[in-house]
Amino acid sequence: MAPAKKPKPEPAPDDLLRQEAGNYLSGDSRFEVRQSDANWYVVDREQTNEFGQELIRGPYGSMKDARAALPGARDITPLLRSRARTTKPAAKPAKSEEKPVPKPPPQTWIDRLPKGEQVEVKALIRALEKEGVDDADALVRRDRQGLLPAVAIELLNNRLAAVVDKLPEKDRPLARKLINQLGGVITNGERLPDPLPGWALFETGQGREPTKRRVRVGG
Repeated sequence: MAPAKKPKPEPAPDDLLRQEAGNYLSGDSRFEVRQSDANWYVVDREQTNEFGQELIRGPYGSMKDARAALPGARDITPLLRSRARTTKPAAKPAKSEEKPVPKPPPQTWIDRLPKGEQVEVKALIRALEKEGVDDADALVRRDRQGLLPAVAIELLNNRLAAVVDKLPEKDRPLARKLINQLGGVITNGERLPDPLPGWALFETGQGREPTKRRVRVGG
């Protein structure tokens, strides 16, 4: 009889739980961490600003920076005219008042892609998160916008780092140095003079067909 699976531990207050691409929720559900274009914002779900709108902090350059700001955000005293959000029903407005129209969530870079590409990008982000890659959203965006295969390089170097981490601690510095030297050997294979043959390491795409983007090994 297979042993029962241990239940997942409850998330810590400052852990981030992915809701969808570019949108995360803190472990205690107080904060949302949202991406808008290249920046990240922390939205307090319990406090509003002096105009009764969302209390937003940022911008931050990455999801990691936004997550690091969560502990401090809990200790910041709200503005003088800000008020705590409440789930109690508000008093009925006068007949002459109109209910404010809720603001749509900020559009992410993925929302601007064609539908088919959105599906591919979201699937890749989920796969990278399962691999334990931090800030997979930003990594995929950098991969699509740059000349280098950022995702393939990240995965390769992560696998090499995992091999090094299994070695005794005293052997790890030498192993990292050897990996960097081997990376240089692979790169220099493209620079040999004719008529010598050379070599290169390329990314593979759909169907494992090689692309024209070269993969860099090591630091």
